[in-house]
Amino acid sequence: MTYSVVIPAFNAERTLGACLASVAAQTLAPLEVLVVDDRSADGTAGVVHDWQASFAAAGINCKYLAQPVNQGPSAARNRGVREASGVFVAFLDADDTWMEDKLAIIDGFAMQSDASLLCHAYTETAPPQANLQGQHRSRSLVLWQLLLKNPAQTSCAVIRRRPLRVFDETMRHCEDHDLWLRIAESSPVLQLLGRPLTRLGRPQLSAGGLSGSRWRMRVGEMRSYCKFCSRDWLRRGWLLPFLLTFSLTKHLLHEIRRWMK
Repeated sequence: MTYSVVIPAFNAERTLGACLASVAAQTLAPLEVLVVDDRSADGTAGVVHDWQASFAAAGINCKYLAQPVNQGPSAARNRGVREASGVFVAFLDADDTWMEDKLAIIDGFAMQSDASLLCHAYTETAPPQANLQGQHRSRSLVLWQLLLKNPAQTSCAVIRRRPLRVFDETMRHCEDHDLWLRIAESSPVLQLLGRPLTRLGRPQLSAGGLSGSRWRMRVGEMRSYCKFCSRDWLRRGWLLPFLLTFSLTKHLLHEIRRWMK
């Protein structure tokens, strides 16, 4: 199967080189790499141009796509998805990196499945050494499991490009969870269990990223729940009070634990 790698980038000059290096090092080379620059004001474009020759020598098409105006990561990812030509789209944020066998392992499971979303674990520390593909196993996730917990950080997600499904560009938080739910409503979802295949450049919910505001993330989650119920209100409407209470309770418990430290 063929894989298109979509990397949204905004002022990513400092981290983008390592990100691209991890793609170039894949034991299963992708078909193409699409870096979507969301109107950066630094040397992001130069980093991409410096890597294009190396990718070309390996038979990988590396495209630099400049957004006309800054529109956020959802719009950047959507442009990449629409211009991609691979069977699958693998997302990677510009400050994250992959283990060198990530695509090879994903492909081993994708070839035996009709899943439209495949996901795996991440690490925030030094990644473990690459091992045999057989050390991973998979499990199918049903819709209610995705509803209660987002199974995939974006850099750990690979989606089937057809039928075309894109992020909601009006959402700046939990837009990934919203998309995974829409995929799971009509297609299988596969979660890989085993060592992490992505290393995050910054911890989840840390300062400096869109996930840094816990309350805004919670509001985004509740909005995802409202959208989920509205798509089939007759059968799902009764769930909404429970889901909103569940989300608010998680937030309250986290704040209590933080206050007690």
